[in-house]
Amino acid sequence: MPSALKILLVEDDADDAQFLRASLAQRSDSVQLQHASRMGDAVALLAEQRYDVVLLDLNLPDCRGAECVEKIHEADELVPIVVLSGHDDEDFAVEILNRGVQDYLVKWEGDARIILRAIRYAIERKRAEIKVNYLARLDWLTCIPNRQYLRDELDHATMRALRGGRTMALLLLDLDGFTALNETLGRQLGDGLLRAVVARLAGKIRKGDLLARLGGGTFAVVLEDIRSPLDVEAVAQNVGDAFRKPFPIGGRQVPVTASVGIALCPADGTDSATLLGNAHRAMRGAREHGGNTFRFFTPAMHEEVLSHRRLEAGLKVAIEQEQLELLYQPQFRLADHRVEAVEALLRWRHPERGRVSAGEFISVAEQSGCIVPIGAWVIEAVCRQLRSWEAEGVPVPRVAINVSAAQLKQPGFQDLVRGVLQAHSVDPGLIELELTESVLADDAEGAGDCIRGLKKLGVRLAIDYFGASRSCLGRLLEFPFDALKIDRSFFADVAKSQGAQIICSTILTIAHRFSLDAVAEGIESEEQELFLTRHDCQYGQGHYLSAPIEPEKIGAMMIERGGQATRQRRVIRRRMGIKAG
Repeated sequence: MPSALKILLVEDDADDAQFLRASLAQRSDSVQLQHASRMGDAVALLAEQRYDVVLLDLNLPDCRGAECVEKIHEADELVPIVVLSGHDDEDFAVEILNRGVQDYLVKWEGDARIILRAIRYAIERKRAEIKVNYLARLDWLTCIPNRQYLRDELDHATMRALRGGRTMALLLLDLDGFTALNETLGRQLGDGLLRAVVARLAGKIRKGDLLARLGGGTFAVVLEDIRSPLDVEAVAQNVGDAFRKPFPIGGRQVPVTASVGIALCPADGTDSATLLGNAHRAMRGAREHGGNTFRFFTPAMHEEVLSHRRLEAGLKVAIEQEQLELLYQPQFRLADHRVEAVEALLRWRHPERGRVSAGEFISVAEQSGCIVPIGAWVIEAVCRQLRSWEAEGVPVPRVAINVSAAQLKQPGFQDLVRGVLQAHSVDPGLIELELTESVLADDAEGAGDCIRGLKKLGVRLAIDYFGASRSCLGRLLEFPFDALKIDRSFFADVAKSQGAQIICSTILTIAHRFSLDAVAEGIESEEQELFLTRHDCQYGQGHYLSAPIEPEKIGAMMIERGGQATRQRRVIRRRMGIKAG
């Protein structure tokens, strides 16, 4: 039994709509008619469901004339349209038909039979039109979209990217030496090679990405909703992987490589023509560098991605060859300049660049996943250092350690911390884990449970860079923090800015109200230190007080200026029977 014909009637005259409904029902019992009296209602209905045809009046309260046709096309470009007009104007009818309408009827000149016939003809015309358009935009050899389809989709993709404030990328890929290879293989085997290339490429790009052939051995990939050039580079690497193995063609193993050029929207262009041109220039640059590689259109972007990868590879070597080390920056009690705590700061002893600070590589470590083994090494190294200081008779300071979101989300991180503490017989109260606001704002994947579990181990918790990103005052109540570290940006201008003084003093008041130790990090001047001291900030660190220094210098400093709390803690450990060696 044939399915019912779904018709959307867009007509503001209720009497005309009722008459048409009755006429069609009398003529056929397989018609489902939905009525919309305004264009806005029609657009909403088209967004919710598909219709076989739209019967369209061109004189609506919220839309008139040819604009009505445009609105329907925008809502559903595949639905056939039959215009029902009160104007018997042949020139106007031709104009409307040229706008993509399948038929034009003067209202009620014909009966329901004529209208039904016009609907069926309109549906068939639309199907034929869609088929012709599809075939015109299809590469017959590989059965993927062709250049024309790519241009149309690029226009749409750039508009979506610009409207949504997002980034998209165009990759142009050219098979190295394809013309000569095609002549060697012959046309039939050359065509087979192109089809084999498409099959491999389709398995290397992300789901939803567009793959098209521009002609010869040139292909294109459109990537939408990308977060950074590194996402594009990952796809480019996958595309390169498609050519690592030769292609079995005509009983032979045919090696093929490709040069890839990359252009980004909006950085390298905001329309299809510009993006295609710039991606082609980048592709030519890749070919001039020997082929079998990729290049971004912007040289700086290309160097940024390559630098990231070099740094990532170097970090893996640094972990394997033990090139990492820790320096320690003292946290002074501002009231008397005694030292009770230090912060462990990671450094990389680079074989060529010397000592590299964590700020230059920590983001790469987080993005690559290296932060997990590095973080585990830091905790282990801190615990070894604490035992070493204690064995030397040094008043042992509390040590603050930065913890990333990746570490908190790592399964078994709490067990790792517990195991290291137990293996080195370290008092958990000597360890303070610093968590940034961004980690706390996104309490996904069990990070909150991990934080509470760490607190149960007896370690201290500090919220770092407080106020530098999203507000998380609620987190101060939700999680059992011991300390609040004030970002340097809030007291940098206290010597000359009343606004900075108000903000900084407010943050200190918050810390006091929540019974948290307040630690100002990044103190760079006497004026900053005096302001913080007057407003009862307990602790401070920064280059004005002391730069990060080696462990042996910390030992000497603790003997000379160690706070009373560190001395008491050492006595308590002895009374508890915890061995020092």
